[in-house]
Amino acid sequence: MTPHHLEPVLGFWDGHDAGAALVVDGRILVAVSEERLSRQKRASGFPYLAIAACLEHAGLATEDVGDVATAGRFGRLGHRFLDRVYRRRDPSRDPLSLTSRLVRELEVQLAFTPGLRHLESLSMRAVLVRRLATLGFGHARFHVVDHHTAHALTARAALLGDGIDCQQADVATMDGYGDGVAARFESPARPAVILPSPGASLALVYGATTRLLGFGEGDEGKVMGLAAQGNPERLAPLFRRWTEPGRCCPTLGGQDERRRLAGEAREDVAAALQLVTEERAVALIEHNLPSRRALGLSGGLFANIAVNRAVARGRQHTAVFPHMGDGGLCVGAALAVTGPLPMPLPFLGPTWSDHQIASAIAASGLTASRSGDPDAALADAILAGQLVARVVGRSEFGPRALGHRSILARADDHARLERLNAALGRDDFMPFAPVRRHGAGSKAMTTLVTADADLREHCPAVVHVDGTVRTQLASPDDSELWALLERTEAGGLPALVNTSFNLHGEPIVESPTDALQTFLAAGLDVMRLGSYLVQRMGLAA
Repeated sequence: MTPHHLEPVLGFWDGHDAGAALVVDGRILVAVSEERLSRQKRASGFPYLAIAACLEHAGLATEDVGDVATAGRFGRLGHRFLDRVYRRRDPSRDPLSLTSRLVRELEVQLAFTPGLRHLESLSMRAVLVRRLATLGFGHARFHVVDHHTAHALTARAALLGDGIDCQQADVATMDGYGDGVAARFESPARPAVILPSPGASLALVYGATTRLLGFGEGDEGKVMGLAAQGNPERLAPLFRRWTEPGRCCPTLGGQDERRRLAGEAREDVAAALQLVTEERAVALIEHNLPSRRALGLSGGLFANIAVNRAVARGRQHTAVFPHMGDGGLCVGAALAVTGPLPMPLPFLGPTWSDHQIASAIAASGLTASRSGDPDAALADAILAGQLVARVVGRSEFGPRALGHRSILARADDHARLERLNAALGRDDFMPFAPVRRHGAGSKAMTTLVTADADLREHCPAVVHVDGTVRTQLASPDDSELWALLERTEAGGLPALVNTSFNLHGEPIVESPTDALQTFLAAGLDVMRLGSYLVQRMGLAA
């Protein structure tokens, strides 16, 4: 692995949360998830659209790419060979289903059976090389990267992005499973510690409980939000038993115990699960990484911002990769070729020209006006109590909107936010997140902090029932968002509500057409779309 690579490198991931990334001239130039383009939530399978978007943004042809890399060595031959079927129906979506358990057990067995994994690896490589050749990448050097190695490289990218020497830092990756592994711990001058799945998979237990509580795939954040309203003490012993070190039990003890748990108040179940997950994650990291040096985190478990807060206590610094789940593996795959590179502000999606925006507006039946300072108009609308959307520049790479594909609103207007919850299909127990210029928080909403007096007094709508907030700290480097917040601060708002611009169950908007359709469906008042201002009253006759 070299510290710098001159030829463009394409990384991709073709599991669930598929995506692609391109490293050019020693920097992460573009990265996008397939779901943003296909409009299929958590899209699985080969990321044709994302790869094409990366090349188009960079102005490159397939023959310009010197290396292509993917994550996932073992247990994926069936998925890759039957990609067309896998793209339509991912068999591993529900941790409690028999099919999902069989898929997981097959991957683990293949990963730890040398003869079988060698044969499977050769076959899988042949399938992917053939597919890449049909797309024009036949000349490129092809690399396959271990799942948790790719996660670890993204954690190092997050550290570098924060100005931390990633070679002198610790790294922890934790998720459901990948290449048969649930967790990896790296520390300077020591061999990596690798823990197999499912024995070390807190994430599988969390995902299984999420489904048991009636939530959908990827709704673990709702369980975390619900946990603040429950009492964890009575049910915590159950989860401690199901998460004993090396003996995690994704089946939650079997059918009888699941039936009993389903009869409990879901707030108490969520609270117990959250408490024990934090306890176990902290214990695992402290045991395997006992120093207090800086720590980089990646892997799906670290989408849980309360876990991140617990893990960070006592550390010199903690950095979480913005696309911490499997959606970030495409970047990790590319970094396995180039060596560690800093993660910039995660605005890495493709761009849309004024012509494309104007064409989408014309096709929508809406009228719009161009403005020399559209954010000034947005600020005025927000201060007047209107619900606004902001679609500017390159989209965020990751599960959270950070001002470029966001809905913004006053954080002191409960009535408006109840209307917004209803329009978007959000659960009313979920708090909204704030964006502000100062205070405690993180640039990509990757941790939980205690609300300060300013937020509690002036922005109660973003403060959860337990007094916590998931704050996005805007960066001065994002000068337009920074200036918008300056204007609304001058109007008496220390923070704004920032929620992702999507309807429930849909990916965050990417294109101008997505934005216009969602703007209408959500019944918002004003939208900045590039340099245009769109108002709901502007429907054409």
